[in-house]
Amino acid sequence: MTSSAVTLKILIVEDEDSKMNEWRDAIDSHNADSEAKGFFIEFETSKTVNGAKELLDLHRFDAAVVDLRLQTEVGVAANNSDGNIFVRHLVAALPMGVAVYTGQRVDADTKSYGSPQVEVMDKGDGFDQVFSWLTRNKDIFLKLRGVKAAYNRETAKIFYKSIWPRWQHWTSDLSQDLTEVVARHVIAHVHDALLVAGGDATHPEETYFVPPMKDRLDTGDLVDYDGRKWIVVSPRCDLANQGKVKTILLAACEDISAQWNTLVASTSNSSKEKVKKLIQHDGSLKQHFLLPMRDVSSAPQGPWMVQFDDICALPAAQALTNLVPLRFASLSPMFVPSLVERFGGYFSRIGTPGFSSD
Repeated sequence: MTSSAVTLKILIVEDEDSKMNEWRDAIDSHNADSEAKGFFIEFETSKTVNGAKELLDLHRFDAAVVDLRLQTEVGVAANNSDGNIFVRHLVAALPMGVAVYTGQRVDADTKSYGSPQVEVMDKGDGFDQVFSWLTRNKDIFLKLRGVKAAYNRETAKIFYKSIWPRWQHWTSDLSQDLTEVVARHVIAHVHDALLVAGGDATHPEETYFVPPMKDRLDTGDLVDYDGRKWIVVSPRCDLANQGKVKTILLAACEDISAQWNTLVASTSNSSKEKVKKLIQHDGSLKQHFLLPMRDVSSAPQGPWMVQFDDICALPAAQALTNLVPLRFASLSPMFVPSLVERFGGYFSRIGTPGFSSD
């Protein structure tokens, strides 16, 4: 390996000795030219699901390549699809690249994986497709490694200064399982620490959860309804308690992508000033700017101006049921308060009568 080549750590789950020998030869060939290929590969192997899970506890992997036919725990190869079990475990437990490399593509239970990013490859097409997949996703894997490092760094800072001193008393009470409580506390600290470290600036994609995380309608959910884009502006407390209100409010989202794309493509100072003005809601109290995003299919969407003077009121029973499958994104908690505050401010304004000179 040359000093200029990065290293990817790969877990290979395969039960056939002959195939593993082929894997070693293919990886050795790749590594012999790692500088030109762009990365060096280190790997660990397992023939069983349990063995693979143990390796996950001992190593940090960037990606896993999983066969579907694996040995049973008594060491006997069987006509099974245990690889599906391990893939589901990876998708549920660890953020990393996952590829299924199998001679039985029809046995790949892709619906149960819960992620379209799990690649399924046919062994008959050779190893090149695996190396191409690693090459295409290398930057994502490396960024994810950086995310983990940043998270651990900030966690360490607040763990010794705040979390440990404050929680050691509470965690001694064995009558309560506070694992998730402490986890939320840590994550809240880390989020704010990273935001401060970034100069309180965010990327547009941080504005949204795609797809929405909650299985119920929530304030800030974006929906495709009746041929238009809308955002839910009813208060969160009304949505969390079914039966509390009879009506759910949606505000129309006006697509301003044509204007936005023209302005951001320009390098003129006047265009830059217009972009700044748009982000500040174009100076209007009756609207609210939403940044552009990419939907679950990576298609660009928005940006939008939410129109507070263009409201749709739906019966709560209808909205809470029918709108849930029509959602394509939701505002992250950091951006919901601004929407709600501006919406409330628009409707709470009193105004004054017009002046007559007669």
